[in-house]
Amino acid sequence: MKKFNIEKYCIIKPDEADVSFLPMLVRRKLSQIDKIVFSILNKLYDEKIDNIIFSSRYGEFDRLNEIISQYQTDNMVSPIKFSASVHNYAPAAFSQMKKVTNAYNAISAGDESLETGICTAIIQPDTRTCLCYADDIGIGLVIDTKNSGYEFIQGEKQKGNIEEFIEFMNDEKDIWANTLGKLRKV
Repeated sequence: MKKFNIEKYCIIKPDEADVSFLPMLVRRKLSQIDKIVFSILNKLYDEKIDNIIFSSRYGEFDRLNEIISQYQTDNMVSPIKFSASVHNYAPAAFSQMKKVTNAYNAISAGDESLETGICTAIIQPDTRTCLCYADDIGIGLVIDTKNSGYEFIQGEKQKGNIEEFIEFMNDEKDIWANTLGKLRKV
């Protein structure tokens, strides 16, 4: 059993992503996932965060398909599109723009990406981690492993889903069971 606290939490739907803090030239080049990531990180990141975890099932899958199509058609690839297609592009670009020097991880674990991101955050001792999950919807958490309010329990693994996690965070469920274990409030 591992105890931790979730200090901050937000949900960002694709049409609600606020990137107005970015210059227009930058904004117009962002994908939907980029906008979600920038919106979450801008909302939750503060100077007391020790690290950032970005988690996504597929990341920039649409950009990758675009690059493959471009290569098949033109036998060349845009260097800008290629650099923006890597899985960690959005958190890296955010770190660069905001001059963040903290460590960050990028995780892709298929349907288990959210729970893998949470588990990665909670196993780090005495840290405040900003977790940013982005796919069809964005979920942001600031997880503090120095305090308690939640616990992770291994065992009785079940297939979890994003909707159930949101219900759990909105106090509509007492436990969120997932493939890595269970989360519950203490």
